[in-house]
Amino acid sequence: MSVELDPSSEFAQWADGLENVTLRRRDSGETVAITVALRRDVVAQEAEPSGGAALQTDAVWHLQLPAGESPPELGDIVIDARDYHWTIQQTEELPLLGRWKCAARELRVAFGCVDHVDVQRAVWDDLGSGLEIVDWSYVYTALPVKIQPEKTLVSDTSITPTITLRFHIILGEAFPLQPDDRFVAADGAIYRLESIEQADRIDVLPIAKVVRVSP
Repeated sequence: MSVELDPSSEFAQWADGLENVTLRRRDSGETVAITVALRRDVVAQEAEPSGGAALQTDAVWHLQLPAGESPPELGDIVIDARDYHWTIQQTEELPLLGRWKCAARELRVAFGCVDHVDVQRAVWDDLGSGLEIVDWSYVYTALPVKIQPEKTLVSDTSITPTITLRFHIILGEAFPLQPDDRFVAADGAIYRLESIEQADRIDVLPIAKVVRVSP
């Protein structure tokens, strides 16, 4: 007597460690509830040199999507029960098993060993002699980041040498910034934004290049 196996249905019955996750589409932001997901081959390491503050975890997710749903795509995000966000880097269909195999990466700045900053945006006005900054508005508050010294530049071309302190700020996620934005740390230090690197990549954390201007 032969026994027929339906791999797509058996997956949900025999696999250990099944999870409920949410798939968020990169382009539309729409979400799909997935009740059959399996996480495997988890590897954690430091995402950037940061004393363990910037974390990168890679895993392979096996996803059985509800009937009629379009396949997962690069940049889609798997959100697990701990609200960790796994960005899909590669996809492979396993048609005989009725599921998708997705290599994904979770990037974050770890709580407990981080700095927190507010992001302020310049308010401009013309008081009679051209546009100037008259105030600052808050656009983000208490963001977990890692502030790291990059270099100290000393200029002795003037009577009083000047010192420029450059830092880079590892951000936990990408968000829109403007050229005149600045970061204010919990200790009151102010950092002027010079540039953002890696903001368009899905496999690394964004980094803000800044100069400390006060105190």
